[in-house]
Amino acid sequence: MQNVFFETLYRQYRPELLGFLRHRVGCRELAADLCHEVYLRLFQTPDDTLPDDPRAYLFRVARNLLIDRHRRPSPALIAIESVETTLSCPRACPETTVCDRQCVQQLGETLAQLPPRPRQALIWHRLEGLTQREIGARLGVSERMAGRYIAEAVTHCRTALKTMEGGD
Repeated sequence: MQNVFFETLYRQYRPELLGFLRHRVGCRELAADLCHEVYLRLFQTPDDTLPDDPRAYLFRVARNLLIDRHRRPSPALIAIESVETTLSCPRACPETTVCDRQCVQQLGETLAQLPPRPRQALIWHRLEGLTQREIGARLGVSERMAGRYIAEAVTHCRTALKTMEGGD
């Protein structure tokens, strides 16, 4: 298959195919893996048997992969405690440390962008476990307004997280 043809199909149909798969499986990472598998199968198709309608072919392969995934028995569940003890490392991996630092930095920046009251309401609610009534009393506002502050802060944080993850 010509690389230019493959790249054109990839750029043209990947977002739509990824959305279709994400809707079906409910998991962004699994959808990305399945989308990759669809294009891998297209890439492995001999040049003389290329489909007349590439979009239909891609979605047919995607549906077949979903069916195969559904038919395949799920792996046995393993207690996380048993895996944790065998995989534990006395020191954190450098990648994990860097990733953790970046997440903490991003969280700090995101919280700093919030107005003071929503930021404080979120911190009290999530970190100290205060109820909306208690937050309202501390801020001198109604319970309902405290709830609005929390909702505003959570929405802001979710938007920042989506932006950080790639804007999906």
